[in-house]
Amino acid sequence: MQITKLGHSCVLVKTENRIAIFDPGVWSTHFKIDEIEHIDRIVITHEHGDHFDIDKIKQLADKFPDSHLVSNQEVAAKAKAAGIKLMHREETRCTVKFTSSHEQLPIPSVTAPDQNGYHFDQSFTSPGDSHSFSETMGVLAMPLIAPWGNTRDAVNKILELKPEYVLPVHDWHYTEEAKKWLSDLIEPDLEKANIKLLPSHSGITHELSL
Repeated sequence: MQITKLGHSCVLVKTENRIAIFDPGVWSTHFKIDEIEHIDRIVITHEHGDHFDIDKIKQLADKFPDSHLVSNQEVAAKAKAAGIKLMHREETRCTVKFTSSHEQLPIPSVTAPDQNGYHFDQSFTSPGDSHSFSETMGVLAMPLIAPWGNTRDAVNKILELKPEYVLPVHDWHYTEEAKKWLSDLIEPDLEKANIKLLPSHSGITHELSL
């Protein structure tokens, strides 16, 4: 399989059977519609703008009208209101939802949105903005830093679930130097558990065997 981080929490995943794009949001700095050759599934974990950019969804829908939008009902309603006519599914045979609630936000007056985690083609897992989930496939896209969570909880969850690979996400607000510092900090503990930490840089395609 191939996975390519396109910035922040946006990840392009290619398996032998399907191609999916996860959470193309406003901070998906390496999202370039002309460079995307095919999409079967557009997967949105929740409605926050850093995971769900209507303009990018419109671009994908125009180029790949036979693709399916896989999301919760709140995201689907916003897409429909914006005139996007993609077929919507809350899950499919290759894109299976699981319980992964959005963590509580640090602002008391703001309520966390509804959220689904998703497994793709029995190989890739995106939990959205959560450290409170209990299952993963071989490749886990993990938010290591966030205003709603901390790196210790993220690392403990990785060590608990033991994926083969971890792709750091949700890190638009970190410099490249800070991303490397964080990876260097946590990589030894993951290596002891035989977990491979992938580079967090966007625009790099990783060829993985599971």
